[in-house]
Amino acid sequence: MKVVPHAFYLNPTIEKILIDGDSCVIHKKVTTSDVQNKRYLSSHALTLVLQGGLQIEKQTGELTRVRKNQMVLLPKGLYAITDIIPDDQCFEAIVFFFDQEITDEFLSSFEKSNSTHSTCTFLIDYNENLRLYTDTLLALYKGKNAHQFTKPKLLELLHLISISEKGDAFVQHLIALKNRERLHIKKFMLQNFEKPLDIVDYAYLTGRSLSTFQRDFKSTFHTSPKKWLIEKRMQEASQLLRTTSDSVTNIAYQVGYENVSHFIKAFHKLFGSSPKQYQIQNRKNTLI
Repeated sequence: MKVVPHAFYLNPTIEKILIDGDSCVIHKKVTTSDVQNKRYLSSHALTLVLQGGLQIEKQTGELTRVRKNQMVLLPKGLYAITDIIPDDQCFEAIVFFFDQEITDEFLSSFEKSNSTHSTCTFLIDYNENLRLYTDTLLALYKGKNAHQFTKPKLLELLHLISISEKGDAFVQHLIALKNRERLHIKKFMLQNFEKPLDIVDYAYLTGRSLSTFQRDFKSTFHTSPKKWLIEKRMQEASQLLRTTSDSVTNIAYQVGYENVSHFIKAFHKLFGSSPKQYQIQNRKNTLI
């Protein structure tokens, strides 16, 4: 699973126009679809499709298709995102990621509400104002490393959408993301413990602040989130090492570790041997 936008920062084929932490503007142009389409968006994202299309699947199974010259709002979260590439053409998009600080500053100019709109995606028409904004952005900032303008340019985009035909609904949609529904913590964690996410990400995805998540987690599991995640991931890893011939690296990725050395250290601490030694020993025991 890719964690974006950071995975995009590491990809040399994706052009980084403006970057400020988890907020950025990137330009993506590809001729082959990525087979590893599972993504965790660590910030909200607005994706403008210029060529081809997108298929977006939420964890609930909800599907959204985005066509050329449409913009879609994807809230921070887990998705399967597939680039749709027409024959002998390419997929091209500009993606605007904006963190909670930018969202809060934008919403501060609107009246507070208790909106609880539940749709995960929100489609926006690519009108003339947005077209002019995008063309100007690319002309002025592409290849210029003017990253100090990331925040004001993203705020400008949000305000342009707010005065569009769907502006009021867009604002209410962003407000609803702050008032998101709490998910059943035990069910969610058992389904997603192997994702390469931090505690703060799990807190957000279950609709809680970090402190509330930690309190609810301990009440449910009678231990801390960090300790539970390590033990749960190690249990899954030991099962895979006993029953498959997968490499230690692949198993580390499967149980949520992107740093293999951290996985080996955690496994050794719990089981008293390295994953490789554990795998070899269990093969010997099976043969005996």
